[in-house]
Amino acid sequence: MVLGIVGVSLYWFVVGRGKDFGVSLASKKGTVEYRENESDGWKTVDNLPLKLKASAEIRTLADSEASFSIEDGSKAKIGSYSHIVLSSNQGIIDWVQTDGDSHHQVAKNAERKSYKVSIGDGELEATGTAFEVKIRDADTTVLVLKDQLKATYKDKSTAEAKAGEKIVINPMGKKVREIEDQDLKDNWTFSNLEEDQKNNLLVDESVLAKAGLSKTAPQSQATGDSQQQTTSGNQEEKADSGGSQTQSGSTETTNNGNGGEQKTGQPKISLQVKQNPNGILLSWTSNQGEWDSWKVLKGTGQDLTYPNDSYRTVSKDANSYLWEISGDGSTYYFRVCAWATNGECISYSNSESLTLSGSTPTPTAETTTNKNVNSASSSQDQSSGGPKKSGTTTRKKCEGSGGHWTEATNNCNCPTGEVFVEGLGRCKKK
Repeated sequence: MVLGIVGVSLYWFVVGRGKDFGVSLASKKGTVEYRENESDGWKTVDNLPLKLKASAEIRTLADSEASFSIEDGSKAKIGSYSHIVLSSNQGIIDWVQTDGDSHHQVAKNAERKSYKVSIGDGELEATGTAFEVKIRDADTTVLVLKDQLKATYKDKSTAEAKAGEKIVINPMGKKVREIEDQDLKDNWTFSNLEEDQKNNLLVDESVLAKAGLSKTAPQSQATGDSQQQTTSGNQEEKADSGGSQTQSGSTETTNNGNGGEQKTGQPKISLQVKQNPNGILLSWTSNQGEWDSWKVLKGTGQDLTYPNDSYRTVSKDANSYLWEISGDGSTYYFRVCAWATNGECISYSNSESLTLSGSTPTPTAETTTNKNVNSASSSQDQSSGGPKKSGTTTRKKCEGSGGHWTEATNNCNCPTGEVFVEGLGRCKKK
């Protein structure tokens, strides 16, 4: 009789708890740190994949990303200066996001009870949905890219948003609005949409159309390992491709970087670079032409080509990009190419380079910055880097608010568009 009671109790415990869905940190770019609970110290992730336990925390630093694989078939990803906690993977997938950007591709799975992302103002629940969560101080924006998503707030009120809509939460209130063009032209979002489309993942056609992405994207040629990702245009990628000659931004050339000649009427691109506290700010100008997006390239040699060198994908309407990277004394080269829907770079810019330092740049080429900079890559002067003070207190405040501390210069590098406010003791939006 006792064994029967124990057996029934165990059955209801297992059924009530639900199936355990394994969650792994599958790939990364840049510096990703984790800890198993709040009492542990942060550790740098070196070996992949890393299986996560419930309560595990993951955070990224500048120019970094982390991608997660879930046994229910879902995928998740966080961008630079982001922090997320795996609250539960038993019966449900429940993330807690406190800062930064996350991108979710939620698979339909009858064995999973729900898929949630908890935020400061409540929780977001999806069943088979693609969505993004962006948290900036007191402002949270949720973009629904496929199907529907339900938000339940702390005051017990609820809201639902469908594909093509966004939920905006700020001190002024909570609203559901239509996604605007500028939401999709954000570098992080645009790159995610482009990669999701290439990998045939969940994205509503109306969202892709608003982003200016064609229905049939060229197949990605990229292959990667633990340091090379193919899930985002905001990730460093390498692959085999032809061509390595440089096209000057100040001289007409005929090489298109892929072994052929530049087509008549395609853009002539002029690139300028400048270091600021958060990385390298690239800005460019071009004449008229037809292209689908920009590929921003970085490497240690002058003859950069896509996709042989590290790159970022940027919306075709952009004219600047902030490549987040800490000053380490290295010399990096940069170049921009106009990417066409036929699957090639039809035109390359001139090649520019900088030797990075912790405080001021040492240019190896004359560089100036275009004044017309998009919101995703806001230009910042040197003073925006934060306090140049020694001591653990300032460093803790810097890192605790999403900043990255540079020991060599005693400098707090805040996330893009933010500045360290000493009175508040944290990074804050400009």
